[in-house]
Amino acid sequence: MSRVALVTGASRGIGREIARSFASRGFDLILVARDGAKLAERAEMLRREHGTTVSVVAVDLCDLGASRGAVQAEISRRGRLDVLVNSAGMFRFGTSGVTMDDLDSMLTTNVKAVHNMCATCADALAESGSAHIINIASVTGVEPFAAVGGYAASKHALVGYGRSLARELLPRGIKVTTLCPDVVDTDMAAGSGLRPEQMIATTDISRAIEFVLSLSTAALVDLLVIGCKPVAGSARTGS
Repeated sequence: MSRVALVTGASRGIGREIARSFASRGFDLILVARDGAKLAERAEMLRREHGTTVSVVAVDLCDLGASRGAVQAEISRRGRLDVLVNSAGMFRFGTSGVTMDDLDSMLTTNVKAVHNMCATCADALAESGSAHIINIASVTGVEPFAAVGGYAASKHALVGYGRSLARELLPRGIKVTTLCPDVVDTDMAAGSGLRPEQMIATTDISRAIEFVLSLSTAALVDLLVIGCKPVAGSARTGS
């Protein structure tokens, strides 16, 4: 029976690439995002190119109750879950000037929704015997950047949550890794001032995940920072 990976934010950017990577390695997939049309298109492409089983859950992760119910139902239908990748996220500029609405949205998307998915999937992951949660945070979760304090607050929270969760879930056979990339070449990086060749490729993220999952059962990577070369005068925003 094929292993199953659930990827949030799978319709675009980092999540889209991570889904492709898992499909290429023989995983069956559960793809989660708001845009049902884009998810369905992506799922069909992955089925055609990799022969994998792909199901979609079109739901707003910020609707905590609806997303919990929809994901639980799909996991129950599949009968197993081996990997959870929390890739969905949002970014807004601002530190002292960030609006309360933007700050609340970032905390809900980047922290609360991640916790909701981790809590929703934990029991199914524990049954796998060798499961992994990957949370996509940002370099802003471990370093200060003047222009993005609100976003950094959400990613600092995610780093702290993920590292604590790693210690809580390890006895249940679930490893947790939080990835903290610098600027990644996606639409979220608009305004970074960097050219595509100066940013981290989305394939670098999927390769990092492949590396983490390839380690022995005794090895634990709870935090992995992926930097990019500094460019003078750029407004670095993080992933």
